[in-house]
Amino acid sequence: MLRNRLPEIEVPKEKPFENDKLNRESCANTFLSILRMYSTTGCVVALNGEWGTGKTTFIKMLMQKMENEGGHPLYFNAWENDYVSDPLIALLAGLKDLSPQSSKWDGIISSGGRIITSIATSAIKTVVKNKLGIDSNAIEVGVDEVGKLLKEDIEEFSKHKSTFAEFRSALQSYIAENTTEEFPVVFFVDELDRCSPCFSVLVLERIKHLFDIPNVVFVLSVNKKQLEYAIQGYYGSASIDASNYLRRFIDIEYTLPRPKGEDFCQYLYDVYHFSDVFNHKDRKQYHEFRSDEDRFKRIACTLISSSNIDLRTTDKIFAHTRLALIGFSQNNYIVPDVFFMLCYLKIANNRLYSNIMNEQLTAQELLNELEDFLPLELLVLDENKSEWRQMTYAIASFVFMYTLDDNVREREHIFTSNEEKTSTLHTKHLDSKTFVEALIWYYDNWYRGVIPLQNLIKRIELEYGLVLQ
Repeated sequence: MLRNRLPEIEVPKEKPFENDKLNRESCANTFLSILRMYSTTGCVVALNGEWGTGKTTFIKMLMQKMENEGGHPLYFNAWENDYVSDPLIALLAGLKDLSPQSSKWDGIISSGGRIITSIATSAIKTVVKNKLGIDSNAIEVGVDEVGKLLKEDIEEFSKHKSTFAEFRSALQSYIAENTTEEFPVVFFVDELDRCSPCFSVLVLERIKHLFDIPNVVFVLSVNKKQLEYAIQGYYGSASIDASNYLRRFIDIEYTLPRPKGEDFCQYLYDVYHFSDVFNHKDRKQYHEFRSDEDRFKRIACTLISSSNIDLRTTDKIFAHTRLALIGFSQNNYIVPDVFFMLCYLKIANNRLYSNIMNEQLTAQELLNELEDFLPLELLVLDENKSEWRQMTYAIASFVFMYTLDDNVREREHIFTSNEEKTSTLHTKHLDSKTFVEALIWYYDNWYRGVIPLQNLIKRIELEYGLVLQ
């Protein structure tokens, strides 16, 4: 059965990184070494990575590895708990999993409850003062009344400090029971950058003011740039130095390395069963289709590896590409490099894809747009790499197929004459000689899989329906 999204990766208990398709076990070992360095002092670590780079899967594998080595990792999905009035409630619920039967737990709940109540009461009083103008009215009744209010505020502040100290003391005693020589208690906070700005900041404040104790390490799995936007949103100003603000809360930052594009592409190729198309026995009988699989893999890996797109976007590209392939019969030309480039553009640059689909560009304008958008490193002449030649030929095929109408006749002439074969097109970055050489080859070999580009687009748009095998 065809998948429409990646399956949840299984994390085997004995070998947590067995299904790791991004080869990140070495990153996990490095990260665990960092956590061990702060096993006694405690700290807050930012595990930074763009959305869709696999942070959550990495955390799950890392947590299982820690458990296997005697650690006590905890997990808190901030986004799923965004509805909670105070994140301290959800954090304490996760903390209870360490040792539910501990005699020290009651002390944490007691002091924690008072903190939540006092914070809520303070918030209500602040709202009342601001909305009803009690402070301004108090000024009118005299200095004695103002002094009374100030005294109440000071007494309430002192109670806060006492309760906070009591909470941290109870928490520290509880944590000490669950700390090993190898690991502190590690609390993974995931999806914080997806929460409302108010909740995101509140989580940071609670961690900083209530959990700043030895033997507790918080790991904030975030897209740091998005978290900075949330902070600016909370304070209502883009001029806030959010990066500097975060330094108040984050002690160490570790950026998860981007995975190798070819590793992820191969994983997607397997999980979406592309081989069922390219290696189908009925398709293999046609000699001209036998190199399709290799052409598809090469263009996909080359383009994805050189592009700055995240894993989720890459997944969407592969998922739609596989769906569109169902529209081809076993004897249809796919033109795999051009076909994948079209699917790539549909997801990664829909504006350009729409202009191509609606034939709103001249051949020269299309060439210019492709050269401006595609990774420059794939376009510049480099005799030591085969990628640039493959990309040059793929673009030439793309542009030539664009000029053909439904009857496989030229809508637009790109040669000055059929005899001279002098192209009217001019390249920006591509090697002009190689590009024209490719154009001439496709012009002279129409019968070898050169079809109108609209033929592929209609299948990508599922206009021909699905050919179920």
